[in-house]
Amino acid sequence: MVQTGRPSADHTDGDWTDQDDGSSLYAAIDDTGSGDDATTFIKATDDGSSHACIVEIANLSAPGSGDSTITYKALAADGAGGGDYPNLKIELLEGGSVLDPAVAITNSSVATDAFTSVTTSALNVSGVSDWNDLQFKLTLLPGGGAGMGQSDLLKVTQIYLTIQDAGGSSVPIAAIAMNTYKQMRN
Repeated sequence: MVQTGRPSADHTDGDWTDQDDGSSLYAAIDDTGSGDDATTFIKATDDGSSHACIVEIANLSAPGSGDSTITYKALAADGAGGGDYPNLKIELLEGGSVLDPAVAITNSSVATDAFTSVTTSALNVSGVSDWNDLQFKLTLLPGGGAGMGQSDLLKVTQIYLTIQDAGGSSVPIAAIAMNTYKQMRN
């Protein structure tokens, strides 16, 4: 089984807004299921500079062994033409600081025609010490080329962290059944 850490509060909005140009970022990207794409998302405009926002992640328990991944849905929309579309960088933070080892993903091929779901390959989250103090940092990285900074939009509609259930000394059910059987015989 797995635990899913979804955005639970805004930390720093930066130059990002929600779909209505408001400031409730986490609520726009905490979707369960496949996300609702067109109705809730966060966005930033490529003006030639990087723009970052940080959202808190709901509390998690320290995971057992197994893969951890980040899943997100993003879309780059052309605002004026020319140049490359903006890129998306996602970092996992603890207490507002980059982890050691760092957990960062840069997507240089954000889809331009529809929201596309991306799940990372296995991430090294061994640097996390407090699973109740994690954040996602999402950064718009400006596109390149002659038309960079031409009001292209970067939108994200969903993001979450998936980790294994809490670790511990789990006992297989067969061992519990055998112990119960032995106790009943005595």
